[in-house]
Amino acid sequence: MINVPVIVISSSVSGVGKSTMALNLAAALWCDGYEVKIWAPNNKVIRNFCHQRTLLNRQNQITMPEPEIIEEIDEKNYYPRTVILAVVPSENIGLYENVFGLAHTLITVGTKEEDFNWSVDSEYVNLIWNAKKSIAARGVKYLNWIAVLNKQAENEDKKELLEEYARRYGFRIAPPIHYREAFRYVDNGYCTADMAKFGQLFKMSMPDVYARREILRLTDFLWQNK
Repeated sequence: MINVPVIVISSSVSGVGKSTMALNLAAALWCDGYEVKIWAPNNKVIRNFCHQRTLLNRQNQITMPEPEIIEEIDEKNYYPRTVILAVVPSENIGLYENVFGLAHTLITVGTKEEDFNWSVDSEYVNLIWNAKKSIAARGVKYLNWIAVLNKQAENEDKKELLEEYARRYGFRIAPPIHYREAFRYVDNGYCTADMAKFGQLFKMSMPDVYARREILRLTDFLWQNK
């Protein structure tokens, strides 16, 4: 048994697309040969995705990997090539300090620069500070903290101000995820990463190709400097 990567996806505000991003990321990881477990308490988007995906598999006699929803995170009970995605609710976020402390990678999601501009004594900053202390005590070298601007308009450049916040708080900036209808396929139980692998069922348009490229780029970014 070994410790496996725990990717915690969170935000200091709600409604920024954490669940949609997590599911698209999970599908990209499946296609790359990873087994993915998802921890997401009371998350209707993710539970609906699982239900619709099961129906798709049965109706079309295909074998898209189906996510395993876990009720608690025990990183020592999984084997290599396993990733745990933990989607932390933004409401009452302080209740999940122990989850932050289990992270190997933390993805903070926002839709505008101000979502990453916290006061030094904010609850979110304190959660991350305590997480860094917890992972150090576990022998993990460092917390791989990443910020992602989600739902961006095409040709919208917000990187300059975000870079200032990155220097202030110590996170890395991932390539942005643009607003694309393709990311909402999760409502029907599949993602853009599935479409290339199961071409007999799905036909990819150019917007689908662009969406898939962005998720794969984010997946690749997660492992950099690890």
